[in-house]
Amino acid sequence: MSEQDPSVAAAIEADAVVIGAGPVGLFQVFELGLLEIKAHVVDTLAYPGGQCIELYPDKPIYDIPAVPTCTGRELTDNLLKQIAPFGATFHLGQEVTVVQKDASDAAGRFRIETSKGTRFLAKTVFIAGGMGSFQPRLLRLEGLDAHIDRQMFYRVRAAPLAGERS
Repeated sequence: MSEQDPSVAAAIEADAVVIGAGPVGLFQVFELGLLEIKAHVVDTLAYPGGQCIELYPDKPIYDIPAVPTCTGRELTDNLLKQIAPFGATFHLGQEVTVVQKDASDAAGRFRIETSKGTRFLAKTVFIAGGMGSFQPRLLRLEGLDAHIDRQMFYRVRAAPLAGERS
């Protein structure tokens, strides 16, 4: 019996790893599910939806095929309902730091690691990163930190209703 690399022993074996839980990544889970392939999904955000849900959850979107209009939140909610039967496993709030072909693996799988130490050994990797992980460009002004999330916001958390003052 040969000694196994401890990092491989701790790895989650997966048929598919989808990097990115935005609309494209969620739809990839659906397509894989139709083929009876269970996916693991990794995203830097703490919730699925990507920039669509992060930047404009209540903004109308007009360019989804067969959907005249929907918001980022509605699109994300509908995609999550659509993939629910396929049992994807989400690994949220972590960034993929390593993707490499495992030369020591006879099956030619990929070794994937995240910023939180989660490891995968996957047959396939789908990169659905869109424009990349969302990281707001922070304004650098002395004393501004005291006002972040009180008077200075980098994301829309809840849009005011029509006629309401923000």
